[in-house]
Amino acid sequence: MDASVDLSTSMCDGDESMLNHNVNFSSTMITSAGDITVPKLSVTLSEAEILKLRLPQPAGDAAALDASVPMETSLEARSSQEYGEEESGRVIDIDDTVERTSADVQDVPGSQAPEGAPLEFFHGKLVELGRRCWTSSTEVQHYTKGCYWSPDGTCLLVPIHLDGMHVMELPTDLYSTPTVQQSRHLTKLQSAVHVPEGGTVYDCVWFPHMNSQQPDSCFWLATRQHEPIHMWDAFDGSLRCSYSGYDAVDEVMAAISLAFSHDGQKVYAGYKRCIKIFDTSRPGRLCDDYPVKFAISCIAQNSEHSHTLTCGNWHGYVQHFDLRCSPKEGPLFTLGGHKGGITQLRYAGNGCHLFSGARKCGKILQWDMRNYKMPLVEFQRHVDTNQRIQFDITTDCRWLTSGDTRGVLNVWDLTGAGEASVLPLHSDCCNGVGLNPVLPVLATSSGQYHFTDQNAETDNVTLNGSATVVEAVPPETSPHQLEMVYENAVVLLWCGKVQPSEH
Repeated sequence: MDASVDLSTSMCDGDESMLNHNVNFSSTMITSAGDITVPKLSVTLSEAEILKLRLPQPAGDAAALDASVPMETSLEARSSQEYGEEESGRVIDIDDTVERTSADVQDVPGSQAPEGAPLEFFHGKLVELGRRCWTSSTEVQHYTKGCYWSPDGTCLLVPIHLDGMHVMELPTDLYSTPTVQQSRHLTKLQSAVHVPEGGTVYDCVWFPHMNSQQPDSCFWLATRQHEPIHMWDAFDGSLRCSYSGYDAVDEVMAAISLAFSHDGQKVYAGYKRCIKIFDTSRPGRLCDDYPVKFAISCIAQNSEHSHTLTCGNWHGYVQHFDLRCSPKEGPLFTLGGHKGGITQLRYAGNGCHLFSGARKCGKILQWDMRNYKMPLVEFQRHVDTNQRIQFDITTDCRWLTSGDTRGVLNVWDLTGAGEASVLPLHSDCCNGVGLNPVLPVLATSSGQYHFTDQNAETDNVTLNGSATVVEAVPPETSPHQLEMVYENAVVLLWCGKVQPSEH
């Protein structure tokens, strides 16, 4: 494909390790009251450093931290305009199910956001930064299963079917410039870490406070078929520990979905009939069980309500649980609207808005959790597979992006009511979309499982865009001849400001 795609006019047209050299981003372990919450990890600190962490913060620093509140977005404006000031008698107020904290009381409406220029997305052309491809065949199909940026934006985690998990690093030159040129040379993406696990990876998640300058915080969790939950080191790919869930006959169960609590101290794992809650600092089989009726396919948590979980299941429903309530009471509420199993949930803004997507369902639903009788907006996309098709939202809550089984990227401007802008990026299913949390960089991944005719004597196979014929047989002798497109690739795109090319 071309090195750049014009987004401003018509969107239908088609080294050195960074783990020790990234910039130091502000820590998310500091509460609005000035207290420091350190996850219970095996971080090696001196006695003087531990004493310094326990000392109270200066009054000036605490006041500065209290001034940061969730940024008002167009999502709240839209919902308040639609629903007005009326309250429904059938709506459960989530605020009544959680405890008020000092951080909630000290939030002052109208406070200024933390200093720093906001990121700008999709204001010009998309410039391709780099690409990585995996070969595939009818016998061994290697295809991507999404892409996941680390919280500090330095690493991209990509699970590959039958080839484990790969960690690729952001190109180093992107940290030294706010813009890129249209004619920028392509970076050869290579795996800094490769975990060669076999089988199918069900889900994976980064530690929420991952910082590359703190090696002890650099890890992710992954669950795969017939295996417990594994914690993998992001520096050398070593196995740190495991969290094991067992069934009634004391056999290991594989978790279907994973999520960290926002403070990083707990691991939520979704199983067929329960949610298991592990302590991050206590690997093994010891955990708390929260029974549910359906298999938990995905998990999301609102940052404002640490005692609740929002879970999707394969029956097409989204359920909200209060973990302090008895499991016999069931969920606080249940949301419908999808015709297939829920594959992804994502909170946006200040946590009042939830986005949900499902398999074989051509829409992403936006919910206002304060009045959830019906979804606010339906965003249409093309999904005709059981595979998870990711979507993502920019940090300013203005842009929604999603993959598509046709290989295109859908982009919606949440400040307006226009149709999606469609960018043809891949020749196969675009299953993964990830927006870098600190830079205007977009990652997409492509590939899917192809059902082939086992009785056919030959298949025409297209590997990453180049057509080849495997065991060619004259067409007249092969009536079941198939043509399969195998594009299993990861692409990095710059979606910020672009400089014109130098002549």
